[in-house]
Amino acid sequence: MIFHTRTLSDNLGLEILDLDLSNIDESSFERLRALWQQNPLLLLRRQNPTDEEFLGFSRRFGEIDVVIGGSRPSTQNPELLYVSNLSTSDGKPIGGLGNSELVWHTDQIYRENPATGSIFYGVEMPPGTGKTSFCSTAAAYDALPTRLKNRVDDLKSICRYGTKKPLSSLMRSQIDKTWRRSVKSQEELKVIEKRTPPVSHRMALENQITGQKSLYFSPNHTETIEGLDHDLGQELIDELIENTIRDDFIYIHDWRNGDIILWDNARLLHRRDSFDNTLPRFAKRTSVFMNPNYFAVP
Repeated sequence: MIFHTRTLSDNLGLEILDLDLSNIDESSFERLRALWQQNPLLLLRRQNPTDEEFLGFSRRFGEIDVVIGGSRPSTQNPELLYVSNLSTSDGKPIGGLGNSELVWHTDQIYRENPATGSIFYGVEMPPGTGKTSFCSTAAAYDALPTRLKNRVDDLKSICRYGTKKPLSSLMRSQIDKTWRRSVKSQEELKVIEKRTPPVSHRMALENQITGQKSLYFSPNHTETIEGLDHDLGQELIDELIENTIRDDFIYIHDWRNGDIILWDNARLLHRRDSFDNTLPRFAKRTSVFMNPNYFAVP
């Protein structure tokens, strides 16, 4: 099956116009996977899958992970995560991440084996608010001067979920916007830090099938760069951020009910605007361990 598509921006994003994810045969799925392999972000609109259909669709790309922190799992399906500002009648949050701004980051880079495929289903999404911005680190890599490409190709960064001192100047000025603002006790903090020790990742990834390269870093999770002292490391990551977070490489998504976005964290950064907490918002998501036969995997 050949899909009808529409580009979302010059450097990022492809909307699939005629696909119902609850009814995809194998040849159509292979075509969809090939499109995701080529483009780090795909959008499907007007979807209404059951939980079983959404999970089944996600599993076709790889094993589903249960995320540490942030989102809250469904009580019936722990692989299915809820993202919401709603609460139960007794005041307990239904989902995670609330209504606050989420700064530029890439999911799970703080894990040794990250599940880099994110599949996000907007169920109740008030229009014009809580927009999500995506930034292509693949387009950013392509545009880097040769000098920077040569440097970053051989480097690894040390990343940590709970870093108190992010390396980048950008995040040093926004430390109050990290996940730490939602921690309720020192005991909770200790549990999270024990579960997420520092890990090392290559700062440039390459898809062995397509040859596409991308930067792989997270402004709010990077503590140091291996082989560089603090000042040189900060200088480098600040330069990478300056060359990456540019309007040319960014697509801003204004959500509608029924939107499903597939994004590849190995090739993207993303952030979310804050929104009015009186507006009900509810979404479901899965995090998938991507198949290295098709995708670049850290």
